Amino acid sequence: MNKMNVIGHSVARPDAYDKVTGGRGYPVNVKLPGMLHAKMLRSPYAHARIIRIDASRAEKLPGVKAVLLPQDVPQVKFCPVYFVPVEAPSMVLDFDVMNGEIVRYVGQPVAAVAATTADIAAAALDLIDVEYEELPAVFDPEEAMKPGAPQLHPNAANNIAKNPSFAAGDIEQGFADADFIFEGVYETQRVHTCYLEPRVCVVEMDRQDNVTIHVTTQHVFGTREKLAFALRLPESKVKVVKPPYIGGGFGGKLELTSMEPIAALLSKKTGRPVRLEQTRLEEFITTTRNPIKVYLKTGVKKDGTFTARYAKSILDCGAYATHGSEVIMVHGAFGLFFNYHSLHSRWDGYTVYTNNMIGGGYRGYGAPQGSFAVESQIDEICAKLDLDPIEMRLKNARKQGEPHPFNPAFTISTYGLEDCLRQGAEKIGWAAARSAKREDGPKKRGFGLAVHPVWVSGCMGFPDIYEHSGAVIKINRDGTADLATASMDIGSGQITTLCQIAAEELGLPAGAVRISSHCDTDNVPFDAPTHASRVTYSAGNAVKAAAAAAKKRMFEVAATVMEVSPDDLEVANGMVSVKGAPGKTVTVADVARRAESPFVQMTSEGPKPTTMEEKGTIVGIASLSPKSNPTPCAAQFVEVEVDTETGEVKVLHAVYAHDIGRVINPNAAEGQVEGGFQQGMGYALMEKIQFDPDTGACLTSDFLDYKIPTAVEMPRKMDSIFIETDEPTGPFGAKSLGECCVITPAPAIANAIFDAVGVRFQQLPITPEKILAGLGKL
Repeated sequence: MNKMNVIGHSVARPDAYDKVTGGRGYPVNVKLPGMLHAKMLRSPYAHARIIRIDASRAEKLPGVKAVLLPQDVPQVKFCPVYFVPVEAPSMVLDFDVMNGEIVRYVGQPVAAVAATTADIAAAALDLIDVEYEELPAVFDPEEAMKPGAPQLHPNAANNIAKNPSFAAGDIEQGFADADFIFEGVYETQRVHTCYLEPRVCVVEMDRQDNVTIHVTTQHVFGTREKLAFALRLPESKVKVVKPPYIGGGFGGKLELTSMEPIAALLSKKTGRPVRLEQTRLEEFITTTRNPIKVYLKTGVKKDGTFTARYAKSILDCGAYATHGSEVIMVHGAFGLFFNYHSLHSRWDGYTVYTNNMIGGGYRGYGAPQGSFAVESQIDEICAKLDLDPIEMRLKNARKQGEPHPFNPAFTISTYGLEDCLRQGAEKIGWAAARSAKREDGPKKRGFGLAVHPVWVSGCMGFPDIYEHSGAVIKINRDGTADLATASMDIGSGQITTLCQIAAEELGLPAGAVRISSHCDTDNVPFDAPTHASRVTYSAGNAVKAAAAAAKKRMFEVAATVMEVSPDDLEVANGMVSVKGAPGKTVTVADVARRAESPFVQMTSEGPKPTTMEEKGTIVGIASLSPKSNPTPCAAQFVEVEVDTETGEVKVLHAVYAHDIGRVINPNAAEGQVEGGFQQGMGYALMEKIQFDPDTGACLTSDFLDYKIPTAVEMPRKMDSIFIETDEPTGPFGAKSLGECCVITPAPAIANAIFDAVGVRFQQLPITPEKILAGLGKL
């Protein structure tokens, strides 16, 4: 690949200093004059009918300015997920902001209060009397599917919200052709995204019903669409202010919750801005990764070729379907069946209502649950048939140039899976490690791998999902450029990446492009959410196109000044020059000043007119859909040490190899990998939200109760390998990175534990208690 001036360099994040000195751009720090504070009263029951609500005592408490009850809230059902239309046919429309009749999980909002302080608002909640009639509840999705289980929604027989399926070939014939058949049941748990900045919003709604909202969100336009619908307002009445950044998202801030419309309605009642911030306990019961149970059956030939693959997946969506309608689809497609070839396959998916909390988006969006099942079973097959785990995966994997398994209109244009496996294996010393003599003592070492062969660079081609981006670039008189985009930075450096793409296209130094700090849904083009590994590829292409448009106009102005054709010009390091004549140059700043200069300029020779053609601020605008949906792929290798006396697992070494196309920012890419591995490691070994099995109440209230990996638990050695395949449809050859690195760690660690102690674990997390039980020591 050609070396570039900005792309491929580890440019420092422009927002880094601001964040480490207080992060004034975080929505949690927004304060408006006269602002009130709100709190929500939540149901103590998992399933109950509301008989009556009496808020008279709360309304009399000094400092209380308004109480909101269900009758004050528009009663409308819709899909709150940001990346699909509000009434998308593919989604289940069951969510409402505040239901005045039935509550379906512990923590469902039933009332809210706005007061002069948060403490007064919280005290007022204790003064609201709610009479409930408790109803039978069900917490296990397989129990919920049985005849006679409590019916949670009127239009979902057996509590099945959605039942998709995929099929190819003749599944029975495929199993008949198999030399061996393997079956297993794999279970994953409910975990939280653990973003540090809680959900918070500050909303002001005036007497003309104009709404302005500052909010922690991964999609400003999705917030506008869903909030307007919930309030029964035209979208033009809602303005969402884009924050400079938010304190993490990981998919957990991809939907409207009750808090945003509640804060808006309280603002309308009081005539004052209202701030609503969730506690950490409220965060734990707002959004999680859906637990999924996978029944997986695979037929193989003696050489490891797949002949048939069948799976049944049961997803617990909780009380409302929301993301569960789409997570189940991504899980079945990209978590289970699109990753490897099989002539005969079938998958049946079930999104099931229970009286658990609502599931939501989380990095990987259904694929980690599928990968744990598939990659664990492949390892089982290799162990039983004495097959090489790398060669078996390559035997069944997709190939470059093949039609894309999800959308045959696209091809797998660049694909470095074999390089990922070969280079990753060499880096960790796979061949020597697998043949080495095992330790005799209580601490056993093992090596494992997992692959994610097919992922996405956005959602191009997906039904009912928004996938287009826009950007505006303005060249300033000092030779810098401002980039305005609705694309959200959720902590992983999207600002830096987009600025680098713009700078490279404009021929400016890296620090010469900045993201505008005053963007909102009134003044920037639509952009889809920051999710689905899409920003570098999809938003990056829009930014590159806007920069190209600005550069074209810059060349037109410069050509007039330099008396050449625009086609004869090039730009680098802030200098416009004539091709083949490097001494004939003009700065970008001079070109921008010329474009905005007076029509008649005073010179040493007297007044001199310029031309009309060169006048006007140099601006580039683009709004477009990406051309394709290229396929990143990844291989994860780990070395673990298992203490057979305590059950403790230490990850000693992690190697991650990823085909992401051209690397835009190496340091940022490594940060993505290391953060993704941390989340995947927590998923494998320790993370799980705990609930009371009888009442459904959440027992996990903060990070003292919820264990996540810290620097102490992280491997001392981590290696990131990037396979640069130069994707032709991507900005400067880039694809995506954000999610593969969180999909593969759990099965890789599980496979390494098996390699160490010879016991297979099919239920996450793999805790010390489970290991000791598996070893017969508990």
